[in-house]
Amino acid sequence: MKGLLQENNREKNLFKSYYCAGCRQRKPCQLLTGWDSEWKSYCCSCYYQSEQEIAREYSNYQKVYQRKLREREKHTQQLQLLKNYPSCKQCGSKEVDAYNLYEKNQLVCQPCLMRKEGGSSSPISFLEQGKWYKRWWKIEIVEWLERYNCLPVNAECARKRLKDRNHLNNCQCLEREAKKTHELFANSLKEIEEKLRKCACESSEKVRVKSYDISSYGYTYCERCEIRIKGAGKMGVIRNRNDPKFWGLEVKERVLCGNCLGRLVERMPASKKYTFRKYEKRGYWK
Repeated sequence: MKGLLQENNREKNLFKSYYCAGCRQRKPCQLLTGWDSEWKSYCCSCYYQSEQEIAREYSNYQKVYQRKLREREKHTQQLQLLKNYPSCKQCGSKEVDAYNLYEKNQLVCQPCLMRKEGGSSSPISFLEQGKWYKRWWKIEIVEWLERYNCLPVNAECARKRLKDRNHLNNCQCLEREAKKTHELFANSLKEIEEKLRKCACESSEKVRVKSYDISSYGYTYCERCEIRIKGAGKMGVIRNRNDPKFWGLEVKERVLCGNCLGRLVERMPASKKYTFRKYEKRGYWK
C-alpha cells in the first residue's frame, strides 16, 4: 500500500520536470535541443526564441567587428597584466584566479583564494599561457606583447605572420573572422527555422503554473493586477475559475483573478454570468 502511494505521488509530480522549464506549457520533443543538451528540458519554441535573441546581437556586421576588436584588446591587456605580475607576496605563487582576471581584470592569487574561500576558478599563469601559444600557434607571446602590443587574431593569422613578415601591415584576419561569425549565426538561425516545422512538442490544454510554494502547490499571478493565484492542487495547472475562456471571454490575458473577471461580467454569456454570481456568493474569490 505504501509503495502504491509513493508511485501515485511520483506520477502527480511528473509535471515539474516533464514540461518545458521555460514556458511550462509544452512537453519538449527535443528535436532542436537533443537529449544530452543543456537545453534538453526546454521546448523548441523557447529554444528558438533564445537563439533569435543571440542572432539579433550578431545581425549587424559592424557591431560584430567592433565586439571582436574590443575582445582582442581586452585579452591583450589581461596578458600584459599577467606578464607583469611578479608573484604573490604571501605564498610566492605566480598563478592567479582565472575568473577574477577575465571578468574583473584583477590579479588574485589562486592558491591563497582557495585557502581563504574554500574554492576558486581554474589557476592561470603567464608561463602556462606562453606554453600554450608556443605549442598551438607557434609564437612567442613575450615577443608579440613587447614588439607589437597585440596577439594574432587566430592560429591562421599567426601562420601567415610566420610566412610573411609584413603580414601585420595589411592584416585583414579580424575582418574575415567577424564576417565568418556574422554569417555563422545567420545560417544557424535559418537551419533552426527549417527544423522547427517538424516540431512535435505537445502544448498543454490549460495554462500551467510557473512557481511552487513550500507545500508544492503551484501558483501563478493575474496577468492584469499581478495578484497571486493558487493553482489546481498539485496538478500544475490553473483553476478553471481563473481561465477567461472558461467564462466565454475572448481576451489576451490567459489568467485572471476574481476582481478582474468581475469587471468583465457584462461580456459573459448569460449562463456564465449566473455561475459567476454563484461563485461570488460561495466566496471563491476571497
